[in-house]
Amino acid sequence: MFRRFSLILLALITFLSCREEKKPVKTSLLFEKEQIIKRTGENCDTAEYDCTVISLEVVKAKGAPEISKEINRKLEEHVIELVSSEEDPQVSDLEELSNNFILDYRSAAENFSEEPPWEAYVNENIYSKTENLVSIGITTEIFSGGAHGYKTLTFLNFDPNTGELYSSKDLFTPEFKTFVEEKFRQEQNIPQEENINSTGFWFKNDIFRLPSNIGFTEENVILVYNSYEIAPYSAGDIYMEIPLEEARPFLKIE
Repeated sequence: MFRRFSLILLALITFLSCREEKKPVKTSLLFEKEQIIKRTGENCDTAEYDCTVISLEVVKAKGAPEISKEINRKLEEHVIELVSSEEDPQVSDLEELSNNFILDYRSAAENFSEEPPWEAYVNENIYSKTENLVSIGITTEIFSGGAHGYKTLTFLNFDPNTGELYSSKDLFTPEFKTFVEEKFRQEQNIPQEENINSTGFWFKNDIFRLPSNIGFTEENVILVYNSYEIAPYSAGDIYMEIPLEEARPFLKIE
């Protein structure tokens, strides 16, 4: 009887061991920085603004093939949308985007002899990385003619388990908007009883809304209204930081 029980126990242990060995191992998601730089001349000195240059310092996901592919695709599409001069750019990758930027400048310079050099700088950085969230900030500075260039800080928030982008509705409860409005009014000296646009802001239909770009650090939630989003260019970017502990009651993810 004892010998029979021992054989059954041994078989059970062997079965469980085999199952454990066949269990898929989750590949860690890693990130690296890559850079693409294009100039109109090999020896031009960008410090003296005598050449056109495009510099893309981007984040590349590695380690989990399908997830990495999805994240990298969305990051690349975002940069192309930010930098391209076309409303619906037919650009396949960042290399083509960089070449097109240089070609577009040369075409403009041929038509306008006083055309100053163009510049485009994109720098992506990971602001926060947890089991449930990767928040990547993209700083963009572009001058491609006109009265002035523009600078933006945009955020893409990814689910590292799927590679999908989170929306604000995925990240925050509806009450978060009311919470942020109270803080916004305090920081901008707008009385609670006054219209949200009473001091010159451009909120549509006089209704407060969250910014298009919200990111995360280890300690804060960052909210950025870029130029022209709710105020004229002269007002600059409007930047808010809310301690994560204060925002936690309104978060839908850990």
